[in-house]
Amino acid sequence: MNANQLPSLWDEAYASTLDPVGELVYRSNLLGSDPRITNFGGGNTSAKVTETDPLTGEPVEVLWVKGSGGDLGTMKRAGLASLYQDRVTGLESRYRSGTHEDEVVGLYNHCTFNLNPTACSIDTPLHAFIPRRHVDHLHADSIISIAAAEDSERLTQEIFEGEVGWVPWKRPGFELGLMLRDLYESNQSLKGAVMGSHGFICWADTAHECYELTLSLINRAIAYLEERTPPRVHLAVRAPEPWTEHLPVLRGKVAHEGKRLIAHVDNSSEVLEFLANPDRDRLARLGTSCPDHFLRTKIRPLVLDGFDRLDEQLISYRAEYATYYDRCRRPDSPAMRNPNPSVVLVGGHGMVTFGKTKHEAKVTSEFYRRAIEVMRGAEALTRYTALPEQEAFDIEYWLLEEAKLKRMPPEKELSRQVAVITGAAQGIGLATAKRLARDGACVVLLDLNREKLDEAVASISEMAPHQVLGVATDVTDTAALEGAFAAATREFGGVDLCVVNAGNARRGTVADTSDQDYQLLSDLLMKAYFTTMRAATRIMIRQGTGGSIVVVGSKNAVAVGSNAAIYSAAKSFELHLMRTAASDLAKHGIRCNAVNPDAVLQGSGIWSDAWREQTAASLGISIDELPEYYRKRSMLGVTVEPDHIAEAIAWLSSEQRSSRTTGATVPVDGGVREGFLR
Repeated sequence: MNANQLPSLWDEAYASTLDPVGELVYRSNLLGSDPRITNFGGGNTSAKVTETDPLTGEPVEVLWVKGSGGDLGTMKRAGLASLYQDRVTGLESRYRSGTHEDEVVGLYNHCTFNLNPTACSIDTPLHAFIPRRHVDHLHADSIISIAAAEDSERLTQEIFEGEVGWVPWKRPGFELGLMLRDLYESNQSLKGAVMGSHGFICWADTAHECYELTLSLINRAIAYLEERTPPRVHLAVRAPEPWTEHLPVLRGKVAHEGKRLIAHVDNSSEVLEFLANPDRDRLARLGTSCPDHFLRTKIRPLVLDGFDRLDEQLISYRAEYATYYDRCRRPDSPAMRNPNPSVVLVGGHGMVTFGKTKHEAKVTSEFYRRAIEVMRGAEALTRYTALPEQEAFDIEYWLLEEAKLKRMPPEKELSRQVAVITGAAQGIGLATAKRLARDGACVVLLDLNREKLDEAVASISEMAPHQVLGVATDVTDTAALEGAFAAATREFGGVDLCVVNAGNARRGTVADTSDQDYQLLSDLLMKAYFTTMRAATRIMIRQGTGGSIVVVGSKNAVAVGSNAAIYSAAKSFELHLMRTAASDLAKHGIRCNAVNPDAVLQGSGIWSDAWREQTAASLGISIDELPEYYRKRSMLGVTVEPDHIAEAIAWLSSEQRSSRTTGATVPVDGGVREGFLR
């Protein structure tokens, strides 16, 4: 088999153990696992299954179909909608009597079988009106290349030799379902249909046959394209990469009404090849073809050959987008959304995509990569064609999609924000990283201990996939630290929050502190705090969208700690550095605050065995008695744990809850009189 051909992954021994609905889930997962078959969240599959009607006890035909907003590759049984087949097809009488296309969607709820709460897809009629047991509708690059090419109907006939029909572009919905039904009834030997500028659909009588047919049709298209497509051109990224310097600027400028976006960079060979194509600008202006793409990529991307004219080109893009909106809007169209691009192509360097989350930005990137492949294929066949502008607008501003957006749960408090936390692999740093990630932030964990860092990243990835990056970093090494911030920028687009937490401690009075201990603590608690804040604020200033810095100080910054001269002095330095930064950076909308913990023993890197032994000895107690000693010492009689510090840091990081607070220090010590601020 050619390396580009799709292999069959069907396991009949496993499939035979499944009921019909389980078999549909299995088929769906196989098809959705390969982006050459369909894009993330795109396409749908169905099976018509005889079930027992819970009301009558009689057998009834039920249409099981992928639900709205689901993804074939990861879908479970709960992701399927179930409808009475005859009730769905019976809606034709309502449609023919004047019910508007979009109004039919509201009637699907009345067709639900067995109170299934999963909403069905807009593509449901495409499955219901094909009188075959199993139907697959997918967005394979190879077949969309045919669907989006000039002379698409002739190409369909030639490639599939009359086994696959063709219908012109029609927005997904009830009318398209009827068009496919009519096509099938006119020639029941057809195995499927290419839908102009959209994708394809095919059908069979068993799940296995439908799966194999889907692969067969895609493979025929792949083989046809390979014979006509020129060899790939593998290009290297132009040096130096611009992301560290320019991506925060771009990210700040595409924010809209105070709402930031998360970035994703793609400098794959396929993207670089497209950017080097002499027809790049013509193709980019045409925009994508598949309906799924428009909802993410907008009508077209912004194309740059450099960043020297960024302001001018963004102004031009926004004006053009607003004109497009005014030209195409309908009386009931939703208000214009962010007029900035969601896809930015940078010649010689790659593509930047933006989304509310990292996952959304990556999906947008994948969609445009799929569009690039479609353009490449269509141009090799005849010529790539795009949807008419009005059709593209009607998809981008579809009222049904707007309603879906409004049904989505509210965004989390720190969503769209990027947080860098130093000393993040344990103790306060790890608790903070987890808390900020739970609140929606993308978190970048910096720590010297690679093993613990990997464990921390894995634990956060489980609860917040796509939101975490770990960078093993010695924060006292300025070059390494700046490299870590560059990595954060490259991964997420910039930095909005910074928690300066990395620390250590050494016992000793001024008289008996060694030069080595002095150097260690001054590098870690003074120099590294300064360079961390400097790296963060330089990015925040370039973004122009404000930000927050939280310094993790100590009760010792206020109350002189016995036998800890340099540690206590360094902590005082941190608080005053925070206050000077708060004063200087307020004009940029950057808030700087601090928390003062005390005796946070749990998971702490500072509270090493040696530090515990020395502290216990100085207090005349055993190591095991330390937690109880500090609990009793606090006025509230409580133990202070990392999560308590993380809660205060989350509050100080929140633009909603602490937007008017800067230059402040919040004690989180259970109440230690000596640590009162004054």
